[in-house]
Amino acid sequence: MTRLAEARLWPLLAFALLVGLQAAILMVSLGGLPDSPGWAPVVPWLGFAALAFTVLLAVSVMGGLSRAQARARKAQRTLEEAIDALPASVEIFDQDDRLVAYNRRLVEIYPHMLRAFQRKASFEDLVRESLERGGIPEARGREDEWLQERKDARGRQTAPLLQRVHDDMWLRIFECRTPSGGIVGVRMEVTDLIHEQQSLAASRAQLKATIEAAGNGILTLDSGGHVLEVNPSTEQLFGFSASELQGVHIGMLFGSTGDLMHPQDLLGTPREFSARHRSGERLALQLTVAEVRTDTIHLYVCIVTDFTERHRQEERLKRANELLARQSTTDGLTGVGNRRLFDQLLQQEWQRGTRSGRPLALVMVDIDHFKQYNDRYGHVTGDDCLRRVATLLRSCVGRGSEAVCRYGGEEFAMLLVDTDLAGAQVVAQRCLDSVRLAAIEHEGSPVRRSVSLSIGVAACVPDTGTPPQRLIEAADRALYDAKQGGRARLICQQLA
Repeated sequence: MTRLAEARLWPLLAFALLVGLQAAILMVSLGGLPDSPGWAPVVPWLGFAALAFTVLLAVSVMGGLSRAQARARKAQRTLEEAIDALPASVEIFDQDDRLVAYNRRLVEIYPHMLRAFQRKASFEDLVRESLERGGIPEARGREDEWLQERKDARGRQTAPLLQRVHDDMWLRIFECRTPSGGIVGVRMEVTDLIHEQQSLAASRAQLKATIEAAGNGILTLDSGGHVLEVNPSTEQLFGFSASELQGVHIGMLFGSTGDLMHPQDLLGTPREFSARHRSGERLALQLTVAEVRTDTIHLYVCIVTDFTERHRQEERLKRANELLARQSTTDGLTGVGNRRLFDQLLQQEWQRGTRSGRPLALVMVDIDHFKQYNDRYGHVTGDDCLRRVATLLRSCVGRGSEAVCRYGGEEFAMLLVDTDLAGAQVVAQRCLDSVRLAAIEHEGSPVRRSVSLSIGVAACVPDTGTPPQRLIEAADRALYDAKQGGRARLICQQLA
């Protein structure tokens, strides 16, 4: 730090004048006083005594003054060293706005301006030199205007001035006017802070752009679960504007109430909820909640994923699979089960019967002389006859109508669960009577003038030692016997 003032010499001059005065008195005294002979011997001694006292006083005062000056120099040196050690630059201008003192940090910031500092240049000259060197990027292209604005605000700023200087260095400048009219300035480098703020601002801008462009709904909630902010996807998802959603409790959006839903309870695993669009359309949504807690804020961020279309697709796929499954086990002509379904049901019910010990019956049905029917009426009418017979058989079975299957050609099979031979015989007789009463015309039949059935019935209690094929063989033999016995009848056979 440069010295603010040089040590003053007036005390030395005052004491020198006092010593000279005493010396003059002594010389006058030595010249003699003719009118006062009695005082002649005394005066010289008095003069010498006064001179000695003055010398002693001068020596004492000079010693004290020397010690005070030494202490002042030490204090000033300590102050200078302390100010030089500051991380911020310090600059002092007098009432004419000329630089009178500065520390080492100012030179480190502006090394190219050292000579201007040394010659105690004015503030305007210092700024002009910095502008000429291009050291103030924000003033380029408008140097004179910027300089005038800077001078007008000099010492009047209520807030520190942020300024970018050479080599992308950022300074925060504090200026304060002193009572004597001078100005004290402090410049602190805040480059790292500015870069961090710029990086943070860029990150915030990037985050905002990401949130704005996100396909998922994003909501910010306060600690009580009320909406603070939403992104455009949320507006589109629910059909409400951001202003309409602000302040709404999250429970209202997801079909609940504030007492039943709190963000804290939703942390962790994503949850699926149903909600409604403004139009009333039902939505299937997944909600993921994260907590943001610092010393000053407590928020929740919710990400809402719309699964409505996916659920619709899943439902359509489920129905398609069910339809495909039905088609794969349904006879396309008659609408009853096909041979594949019959085989599956037989295997399934046989295993169940072996565990429960309940009986299982099989009714095999054949349309009598169906070839002659087709020959006389044609295959289209023959297909219609098959459909009518299938419908009649299902109505006779009742609640177990899904067990009616087309076994092949004009032959049908009915699997009756928990039914013994007597019960199966009742069902078989009902089928015979139902078809007879339907009176489906069949002029080509040698049996009667309408369609008739031949039925074979077999029943047993399944066991693990007997394959289910044995039940089919028994029912098929009974059907064969019914045909051989003149048709339009049923034959029962109990499988041992």
